[in-house]
Amino acid sequence: MNRKEIIDYYSREEVQESILRISRDREVGGTLYNGSYTSRPNVLQYRNDLITMVKKGSVAFHASVERWKNPMKLDTKMREEELNRLRKGWDLILDIDSAMGLKAAKLAAKRIVDVLEEYGIEGYGIKFSGRRGFHIGVPWSSFPKSIDFERTSNQFPEVPQAIASFIREKIKPDLLQDLIELKGSFHELSEDLDEHVERITPFAFVEVEKDWGKRHLFRMPYSLHDKTWLVSCPLTKDELDDFKKEDAEPGKVETGRRFIGDVEAGCAKNLVVDAVNWMSKRRSREEEKDDEKVTEIKPTDPVPEKRFPPCIRKILGGISDGRKRSVFILITFLRKMGWDWEKVEERLDEWNSKNDPPLSDNYVNTQLKWFKRQNRDLAAPSCDNGLYYKSFGVCKPDKKCKQGGEEISIKNPMVYPFKKK
Repeated sequence: MNRKEIIDYYSREEVQESILRISRDREVGGTLYNGSYTSRPNVLQYRNDLITMVKKGSVAFHASVERWKNPMKLDTKMREEELNRLRKGWDLILDIDSAMGLKAAKLAAKRIVDVLEEYGIEGYGIKFSGRRGFHIGVPWSSFPKSIDFERTSNQFPEVPQAIASFIREKIKPDLLQDLIELKGSFHELSEDLDEHVERITPFAFVEVEKDWGKRHLFRMPYSLHDKTWLVSCPLTKDELDDFKKEDAEPGKVETGRRFIGDVEAGCAKNLVVDAVNWMSKRRSREEEKDDEKVTEIKPTDPVPEKRFPPCIRKILGGISDGRKRSVFILITFLRKMGWDWEKVEERLDEWNSKNDPPLSDNYVNTQLKWFKRQNRDLAAPSCDNGLYYKSFGVCKPDKKCKQGGEEISIKNPMVYPFKKK
């Protein structure tokens, strides 16, 4: 599309109304014609805001999954507590993308919708991504306001990540069978992979995004796609089968449809409960496996800090995000390193004084008392546990972590001091 055609499209009143409707309480970003992005944060409040961005070069628009009290106050330097105070809530947006083409993406979309309907969620939305997939959205109003006595709005991205992983697990066997039928046989499906057939997963062909961070953006309904120039248009479940890319051409799209809207409050509660419980059990099993691997680590002398892995050393230098999770990490790690309780307590006090801001002494002491009462030797979280090291930016693997390669070979920080270089 040329510049005039782009401006003409975004000048349509019904397109402007649809984009402004979804932009409320959200951070908005634009994609420029050359593929670069506009500066953040930004918002769209009025029609003139939209046209101004288009005339300055924006050709596609993305909105935050999170809903904010004042998006313009967002800053990359904000601590977790500050983001929590500013965040009003979040939507669940599942991004489906398939290198196999639109037919495969449709199969995944329908399986996900079946799960949502199984849980009685009616306010979900479906839209074409603009290229080779779909977005499935569940609005914030569907979710309970608290989970495990903590505000749900503060549990981003952990809870939506758990829901996405849970849904992926539920649809996995049926989706694999769908893809086999689409290709004609298991052999034909497996021909496209370099992996052994016993390792085939449907997500090697159709990706359902499950990992994202804070301030995550998704393509807005009725935005153009900057590579295909097709419209990211909302659809109904019944329209999925017959949908063709040509239906998303700017001149053919039926405008004014909602992607997601307000629904019955808390109608996704059962889905959330099942997803969080499933994720908790899964992580417990993973931790048990990790614990089995490191139960034999019993150093005769306390391991000095100079031998600790980069993530632990970075935590011990003082942090602003992930402080409570780091208490768990440090206690379990230091105990496995042969440190006695007196030395652990002294080091935690020193560490906490470096935090910005420090945790309360009462919190740290309560955690220490809890650990001392345990009859089992708890292991530190494994490296790939999404709630820990990577989530608050302390996972900085060195050559020893990678053992000379690109893949991380050390699976738990507790192994690092005993691994040969």
